[in-house]
Amino acid sequence: MSLFSQPAPKSSIFGNLGNQPSATSSSNPQQSQNTGTTNPFANLQTQPPSQPGSTSLFSNLSTSQANQPAQSSLFQNPGTSQPQQQTSTLFGAPKPATSQPASSSLFAPQATTGPFGASQQPQDQPGQNGQHLPAPARLSQPAYFDSLLEKGKKRARDADGGSSLGELPGLQLGLSDIARRVREIGGIGTETPAGRAADSKAHYLLAASGVNLGTTRRDLDALKVEPVAATAATSVPVEWDPDTNRYMDQMQQQSTLKMIAEGIERAHRNFDAYLDENIDINWEAQRKKIYEHFGLVSNGSERSDAPAQSMSPGPKGSFGRSTRRGRTTNGDQSKQSTLGRSIFGQSSLQKSVIGTPNTAYKTASLFADVEDRSDQGAVSDDRFSREKQTKFAEKVQALNRERLQERPYRILHEFKAVQLQPGGESPSQLIDAYKALIDIVREPSDPENANQADVPKQRQFLTDYLDETPNSAKQVEIRKRILEGSRRSLEQQFFEGVESLINRNAREANLGGVPTAINKIRAYIRVRDVRKDLKPDELELQKIDDVEPMWAVVYFLLRCGLVQDAADYVKEHATTFRAIERNFITYIISYAKDKDRRLPRDLQDRINTEYQQKARMAPENSLDPYKMACYKIIGRCELTKRTLEGINQSSNDWLWLQFCLAREVNRVEEVAGDVFGLDEIRESVSEIGQRHYQKGQEGLGGYGTYFHLLILAGMFEQAISFLFPYTYVSAVHFAIALDYYGLLRVSDQPGAETDLLTYNTKELPQISFGRMLGYYTRDFRTSNLDAAVDYLVLICLNIDLPGAAGKAQASLCHEALRELVLESREFAQLLGDIHKDGTRLKGTIEQRVKLIGLSDQDLFLKTVTIQAASVADDNGRTTDAVLLYHLAEDYDNVIAIVNRALSDSLAVSLSEPEPQLSPLKPRQQQEQGQTGQQQQLQEPSPNSSFSLTAVSDPPTLARNMISLYDSNPLYLARIRPQTRQTCGILLRLSTIKSHILSQNWAAALDTIAATNLLPLSARGSIPAIRAHAATTNQLPQEVKRNLGNLVLWCIMAVGGQREVLQAQKGGFEDQGWEG
Repeated sequence: MSLFSQPAPKSSIFGNLGNQPSATSSSNPQQSQNTGTTNPFANLQTQPPSQPGSTSLFSNLSTSQANQPAQSSLFQNPGTSQPQQQTSTLFGAPKPATSQPASSSLFAPQATTGPFGASQQPQDQPGQNGQHLPAPARLSQPAYFDSLLEKGKKRARDADGGSSLGELPGLQLGLSDIARRVREIGGIGTETPAGRAADSKAHYLLAASGVNLGTTRRDLDALKVEPVAATAATSVPVEWDPDTNRYMDQMQQQSTLKMIAEGIERAHRNFDAYLDENIDINWEAQRKKIYEHFGLVSNGSERSDAPAQSMSPGPKGSFGRSTRRGRTTNGDQSKQSTLGRSIFGQSSLQKSVIGTPNTAYKTASLFADVEDRSDQGAVSDDRFSREKQTKFAEKVQALNRERLQERPYRILHEFKAVQLQPGGESPSQLIDAYKALIDIVREPSDPENANQADVPKQRQFLTDYLDETPNSAKQVEIRKRILEGSRRSLEQQFFEGVESLINRNAREANLGGVPTAINKIRAYIRVRDVRKDLKPDELELQKIDDVEPMWAVVYFLLRCGLVQDAADYVKEHATTFRAIERNFITYIISYAKDKDRRLPRDLQDRINTEYQQKARMAPENSLDPYKMACYKIIGRCELTKRTLEGINQSSNDWLWLQFCLAREVNRVEEVAGDVFGLDEIRESVSEIGQRHYQKGQEGLGGYGTYFHLLILAGMFEQAISFLFPYTYVSAVHFAIALDYYGLLRVSDQPGAETDLLTYNTKELPQISFGRMLGYYTRDFRTSNLDAAVDYLVLICLNIDLPGAAGKAQASLCHEALRELVLESREFAQLLGDIHKDGTRLKGTIEQRVKLIGLSDQDLFLKTVTIQAASVADDNGRTTDAVLLYHLAEDYDNVIAIVNRALSDSLAVSLSEPEPQLSPLKPRQQQEQGQTGQQQQLQEPSPNSSFSLTAVSDPPTLARNMISLYDSNPLYLARIRPQTRQTCGILLRLSTIKSHILSQNWAAALDTIAATNLLPLSARGSIPAIRAHAATTNQLPQEVKRNLGNLVLWCIMAVGGQREVLQAQKGGFEDQGWEG
């Protein structure tokens, strides 16, 4: 069959190079037996033996007789061959198998390792009939690339000499033959004989000129323009090329372009997602959320007087977030322009600092990275939590009072006292954590008798703790303080346990005599010995006079932190110790004298040598474990193994050993083997947390154990974040105590709006302190505003942070206070009140103005009161805005707001009810010397805050404020005359309206004439009327909008007065006629 006949099934142009049966090809179907082919590239696979009717164009390339010598293959891997029963020529003519030297083919199957190390083994493949054919035995078939190329060149010269390749039997083909045949087959049907002849002439001409066609073609192909990265996503598959290196280069280049395109596409998707999430705001949903947050609407339904009544029916984003589909139209955005600007100096669409009021105790769930694990279903816990919150609030208020007096406050002792009170299920480790912090800070238990220079001050450790240079002197000092404080806390805790055990087992302890520390340790050892937990049974302890275990006494004295007592004990029994260990006395005396508990270098080397000798050379169970423990503790021996063998230890004992061995020194000068400090302890603690205290796990000892461990390691931010989901009340007050002394790194990043624990650019942890306090006040600020103010004021503890961080914390505090003012609307209590004579009475916030970073009253008014008044005015709360602007001493704005409210009330039709203002809440704070009952029974005075601004009638409010300002020339001097005149005109119009409603027509006409707004005295003169009408453009807007109503009122008054006069005239006539 010819080459161009109908292709048979399962034929392939390369003899099925892959590991699957090949698809239909254009080759002549012949019956041949093929051992498969090997792809020299990344996808080296083998081919199953060909079945009858499944031939390949190059199916005879790998055939040889079994008795031929093997030669080396192209990739230096042995190949196999098999006897051929029947072979086919290149053009399909079958020929019997002949014996010839077995030269390997590039496509011969080989059980070899691919170019990239992938082992390729010939496998049995199913034939056309579905049956699996066994892989025939293959012999080695090596070949060299040079000989293969040489043969290809010979055949190329023969072909150029005039012999037709199609007329010769193709036993073997070289690389150039294969490439040429592929190009010829690809051009069949598209190239005419004339074109082929012209192409041959061109070849002859170029060859005669000395042009190397192959090299020239490769050079021309290299000049192809490479696809740019933007279009690399739609990459074209790389064409197969006989040149392996060039093919691999093309594959690598294509892969690189594809990776670049995928990276660009991924960046586009991420950018679009960011825009969808952060930029496109659902303005309608945000407006509704803000109104609900500030109490302008109730449960999603807006009040009738709230602006922008319509709500978009589309999907709505959460507060501070949005969805792209929820965007409003341009018209809707123009109506809501006030939401786009910042009222507080920050984005008005940011997440609320204090959150909405809470009654379900769900504060922990407000942070995205915090899972609420507290038991909210227990009523008793809620009651105990409220009681504890009340007691903590009293301590916080006392703290702020002391801060106002610039006196230190024992905050850790006070908070610990609240935590000690019974109630709830707080773990005992929280008390231990407070004790550890007391030892770290060195807060005195009796400040009156303590040296004032040693009493820690507010923010005392700020600069040392926030220093981000690891080996700076400040960082070394603060790490030393944490190490010493934590060790001291564990030692004191153990000594308390010793005394408790002795008291519970007085008979076994047999203390007797003077209860010194050494005697207590002796009694403790006796109790442990009776309980059989002092040592393992197979060990014997070295004793003094076979009674007292000497090394155990020294170890437990060191465990209690009584280093000097241990040295005195050794010196007291110097003879015994010298007989056993003659150098130990020198070691412990030097250890007790050094304040850092370090031995000199010579003694350090000696004790390490002795420890190593004893550990290696001593027989098993012959060493006293307490003796080895004393050597390890004093000499810091074998720091890679920080455990004590043969001694029954608790978790606290293991912790104490870590802190006892750790030292903070200059790591540049220290020997590498002696470096073990707080950073290594923190790594161990983090590993413990990852293993045993992941989310949903409480580990051994409950969450209190790990929290205590984090506090001891100085990982304060992680400790607060870990404790917050379990008991946020305790976590908040731990954070307050730490921040008071400057031992807490607070966050000022945008991510802190949603996460409690974040990390800065240097991967240092930080806590969202301000929002944590704001969310905490949700539980009680509705009922206890003063306590909420005291907590929010504590945000400004961080005002002394360097750079912009301090300003950000002050701004966050002011924002929280403004939100509290607007949410509660207790303006009289929070911002101040008005006395009878118009002077102000300081509110709760202004009394603490010194604590929020505002040096004077004017600055406070500018940053808090005026902006709160602006928000109240924008939301239509007139009485609130009037009081706030009055407290801010912006009297002209007070009258302007009153004028607008009065103008709005005048614009209402006579047939409609009078609009009413939302009255101001009266001041709830009790005056000095009055009880709550007396305040309720006492009637408000005429000029009290209740009668001045807590009114619902706009004319009454206007008269109250005008009468107040008229009585004080200082107020009038700060009000523009035009504003004052406008208010007077509006009050007259209000009087006219009241006369009209009461049908007092004559008084209404007299008042209208007195206003001179209408030309009543023109007597029909057109020029006079026109001249009067021209002056109306100079009137204020509040007056001009009511001129139409005034004309109607005038007509009604004239008509009504006419009827009255007619009725009176008729009555007189009847009376006279009858007389």
